[in-house]
Amino acid sequence: VGNADAILDGKRRFEHRRVPPKRLPARAYLAVGGTGVVGECELGAPERKTTDGWALPVARPRRYRAPRPLERYGLLKTPRSFQYVDPA
Repeated sequence: VGNADAILDGKRRFEHRRVPPKRLPARAYLAVGGTGVVGECELGAPERKTTDGWALPVARPRRYRAPRPLERYGLLKTPRSFQYVDPA
């Protein structure tokens, strides 16, 4: 199970970031390589720092009915970790 599926299935309740986004809460679009953007969730303010980085709580995971093309978000390829984009 990939990171996006774990979040969307409710199995992963925290996203870890070395440096959290400056503006929180923030919407996170979840992409899968070769598929596109499969869903979204909201990242909250960091709750604690761990060896993996700041633990940002995940809320409101939503899986899209059909994957959306990356181009809709101004991306040419799936980011390796994360990338800031303008809301679609």
